Amino acid sequence: MTDAANLPLDCTTLQSAYRRGALSPLTVADEVLRRIEARDDDHVWVSRADPEAVRAQARRLAERRGEMARLPLYGLPFGVKDNVDVEGLPTTCGCEGYGRLPQHSAAAVQRAIDAGALFIGKQTLDQFATGLNGTRTTGGHCLNVFDPAVIPGGSSSGSGVAVAAGLVSFSLGSDTGGSGRVPAAMNNIVGVRPTIGLVSSRGMVYNNRLFDCMPVFAHTVDDAFMVLEAIAGFDAHDPLSRADADGIALDAPEPARFRFAVPRRLEFFGDMQSPACFEAALLRLERIGGERCEIDFSLFHEAGALVFESALVAERSASYGEVLERLPHALVPAVESILRRARGYSAVDAFQAQYRLQALRQQAKRLLTGIDVVVTPTVARPFRVDEMLAEPIVRNAEVGHYTYGVGPLDLCALALPAAMRPDGLPFGISLVGRAGHDGALRALGRRFEAATGLVPGVGASAAHLRRQEAHHLRE
Repeated sequence: MTDAANLPLDCTTLQSAYRRGALSPLTVADEVLRRIEARDDDHVWVSRADPEAVRAQARRLAERRGEMARLPLYGLPFGVKDNVDVEGLPTTCGCEGYGRLPQHSAAAVQRAIDAGALFIGKQTLDQFATGLNGTRTTGGHCLNVFDPAVIPGGSSSGSGVAVAAGLVSFSLGSDTGGSGRVPAAMNNIVGVRPTIGLVSSRGMVYNNRLFDCMPVFAHTVDDAFMVLEAIAGFDAHDPLSRADADGIALDAPEPARFRFAVPRRLEFFGDMQSPACFEAALLRLERIGGERCEIDFSLFHEAGALVFESALVAERSASYGEVLERLPHALVPAVESILRRARGYSAVDAFQAQYRLQALRQQAKRLLTGIDVVVTPTVARPFRVDEMLAEPIVRNAEVGHYTYGVGPLDLCALALPAAMRPDGLPFGISLVGRAGHDGALRALGRRFEAATGLVPGVGASAAHLRRQEAHHLRE
């Protein structure tokens, strides 16, 4: 049997071992529980399934080994962001006293379990998924796997860290303005924001239901899309589910040639290392067949601003605004501020915001004509926890500089590791495509990933140090 102590938990490795009979789900369950206990109170988990319940899941899966062909996520441990329902565990959204106890799991969570995945627990988040940095929590926040002084990314902070730290094979989060991509970039893993309505969002506490979606965090592109294939599909009980969800291709032939667009004006907020990393990633895209062009990115910025600076923010009050009266003491300042502002908008404001959003979506379609993919940094630079706490609104907006506009413009995106910076921190890029072009992102992302050759997650730190040592020896 395979030694579990140093076992990578990526989907491909585990599935190969299962097929060979070299590993059992119970061994994996025991190892995951051991790793979680060894990290002690790391603020990754809000609540967890009882260890004996996890082992019972694993035993049932072991008995179904002959059905592996019909269980695409067989024996893969996973976690769920705590604004997404899991039957039997409270959904708290990081707010003490808010917790509701759902009688049913969210549709996507249930699909993952039905596909053979092994549920471990609920993962921490910026309160009510409001933030991109991971520090908007009460009682401590989880830590970036490369440097605890750097933000872990949010709002799906626990979901990203759990994958990067090797605690689970994949996580399900939520993404309004970048929450399924920023934690991926900050922790050197893959994050997929699918086309809106491709994955049912039924069972999620929404911020903006019209463009919220459920992203996947995983170690590699194919791992993430393997999960996406299992959880995607039309849901007749979700009014925003896409009617063509079952027909959207989640893979495509790798293109020999493609045209990619880069923002004409790039912003790195004073950082001196990220620009070179981004340029290296663009050159790599050119080497694998890409033709570079530039676009005006201001349309993305205007769409992103609507998320927080228009009546669209009032949707948050419609979703969970009652906490402002019932639990004001339990709210972090940013959430309280947003909910108070939300009440200042009128119905006329809401209609005007919707009209402007639809106009921007039409402009985006014209802008992207003849372009296969838009390529941006996922996060402009690493942000430190202390600077985030000192200027939370300004810095959080800077974190979302490249990610905010994707959802409102009805686009899909794939966040990928691109480099290890000289300071030992990861740098990632995002591939942004038109709605329904998820499979094309997978094909290009897989090719870029192979050309980059980075070890995913925290393992890249040791690999980076070894390369630096080898370079110094050569000198």
